[in-house]
Amino acid sequence: MKQLKISILVIAAFTIGAVFFTSCEKDEDDNPTPNESQFVSLESPYLICAGRNPGGVGFDFEYNGEKGGANNLDSLTVDDFVYDLKIRTIKGEKPNGSLGGAPYIQLSATAQAVNYSAVDTTCKGFTDFTNLNSSNIQNYTLQSDDVSFDISSVQTGSTGSPLMEQLLQEYNKLVIGQKWKEAANNDIADDEPIWIIETPEGRIVKFIVTDFPADPAPTSTGYIAIEWDFVE
Repeated sequence: MKQLKISILVIAAFTIGAVFFTSCEKDEDDNPTPNESQFVSLESPYLICAGRNPGGVGFDFEYNGEKGGANNLDSLTVDDFVYDLKIRTIKGEKPNGSLGGAPYIQLSATAQAVNYSAVDTTCKGFTDFTNLNSSNIQNYTLQSDDVSFDISSVQTGSTGSPLMEQLLQEYNKLVIGQKWKEAANNDIADDEPIWIIETPEGRIVKFIVTDFPADPAPTSTGYIAIEWDFVE
């Protein structure tokens, strides 16, 4: 009898253990460990203040085969983020010795772009941006940024910051550079240029800066409103 009781106890222990183990496995399946490297895109408006976000904002339009988005380049949400385009602001020294913010947009070495509104002069502003698609887009020629673009080569003033006039001349080496700024900063409706960008993956993107400084935004300065989408 004693031997029989021991056998029964051993069998019961194994049965309970198996049930407990199965239960643990099920719990683990139902509650997977969160993926801490998941891509999270910022939303417009974007902070490009030289003091609060000096690295600026990068856009990876296609991330891992899916529609991507924007990240602050100083605080990426994923390790494998590679920007197709970035926008940042640096401080330049004005002729009177004061400092002013100078934002610019730079393409990656493998991306190209064109001011599509210069190709089709009737296509400007957010409404036309929304309606632009593969069936109505006209032929265009893409360009790359000048490889000689180098902010560190610009002469600095007494403040140690690059001289504003020479800095803006350096921006002229960029396809987009600061050519979006005037239209985004005036009171004229629907005059903002639409840009076409080709990513390294071959995706065609439409891109527009609608407001700078952006309003509404968390603060009255430092933010920019940008919209983009694939041309389908």
